[in-house]
Amino acid sequence: MDKRLKNTKTAGSMILLMLFLFLLSPQSAWSAEEESEILIFSLSPEKVEEQQGVLQIQISTFSPIEKIIVDGKPQKFPKAASLVWLKIPYKLKPGVNIFKVYVKTKFGEARKIIRIIYETPELLKKAKLGDSFQLITILSGVTKDNIEKVEDNSSKSKAFSTSILFVPSYRFDLFDDSSIFLRGVLMGDQHHNGKFESKKVLFKQASIEWEERESWAGVLTLSLGTNEAGTREIPVTSTPRDSLSKKYKRATRDNVYTLKAKQELEKGTTWNWQIDRKKKLVEGSNDDSGFSTALTLGYVTPLFGIKTTFGGTLEDTNLNGTYKDTKVYKTKLKIDYPIPPVTLGIQYDFSETENKVADPSLECVTICNGKTKNRNQIYTLSLNYPAAAWCIFGLTQKHESQSSNIVGKTYKVNSTQLQVILIY
Repeated sequence: MDKRLKNTKTAGSMILLMLFLFLLSPQSAWSAEEESEILIFSLSPEKVEEQQGVLQIQISTFSPIEKIIVDGKPQKFPKAASLVWLKIPYKLKPGVNIFKVYVKTKFGEARKIIRIIYETPELLKKAKLGDSFQLITILSGVTKDNIEKVEDNSSKSKAFSTSILFVPSYRFDLFDDSSIFLRGVLMGDQHHNGKFESKKVLFKQASIEWEERESWAGVLTLSLGTNEAGTREIPVTSTPRDSLSKKYKRATRDNVYTLKAKQELEKGTTWNWQIDRKKKLVEGSNDDSGFSTALTLGYVTPLFGIKTTFGGTLEDTNLNGTYKDTKVYKTKLKIDYPIPPVTLGIQYDFSETENKVADPSLECVTICNGKTKNRNQIYTLSLNYPAAAWCIFGLTQKHESQSSNIVGKTYKVNSTQLQVILIY
């Protein structure tokens, strides 16, 4: 008896389910039929550079059209037509313009939104500049095989560190061709071997920039900034502390004044120059404090179809210490070769640092007349993969070697870095 009752309930449930599907299926079929019954197409370009024009619309149906309304205005068309072309004059406002189309036939109705973007010169300039606020976050992990930069005949220490870098900026547009930028930098690193905890650095920078985009020198920028670097100290002393974290002692504080320009010569070819004037303050060392001036030149061109960058820097440093003044020469060559979906980068950097005043107390490897001369070479191989417009992955292998005429200043370092760049 219980079994027959159970079977009866099951059969009743199946009947109700089939009845529900029977009622639902015609309605779904009718909705799909309504959807495919009317086809609305825009024959006009989505982006235009003229304010006035004509919106061209094609409407195709399987049954006679009864009504067409565009932006609330009924449109005229041949009676009982199933294929209609409309030409509607318009006057656009800058940016995105929306046209709402409604079509009704004997068996259904349909709505569609058509967008036309009026690209004015001002709008294109703003689009090129991007959003007023931007935040770049860089996460990286680095392995070095000689973190203390000792000579080859010494015992080398391998270490792994991670870092995070925030670069926020905000733009105020003054005129069509000029803006003011407020920029900041905040960087902190973490050494995962307690032995090197004292090498942790906390760096901060704030600057204000005025940018003139249509000057005699191209994009001309004047910048005023200040930065501060702190190093981890164990145990904590009474040395001036870092302004952000008291675990760090303040190591340096600099004021930087920059004038730079970038000019596009032709498609893919640009040149730039930059002058930096820096006032350096090293805590606890008046001899290492003073001024430096640097001139940097750069040239980018698609050499043989490959983006090639040439660069050079001349820096002159005048510090308070008698033997601290130096001259630095730097050169750079970089090639960026796209291998979809990644970009391969090959870079070579060379720099030479020389003291301007002889220091008789220096212990030289060879005869050096008391002047330090360091030559540094860096070979870099990088791969960058843009996973999205806002996310870039990077892998970098670097080999750095320095030769010097001073004892203890010659070394080699190999490093591998994995980096993630997030752009908001």
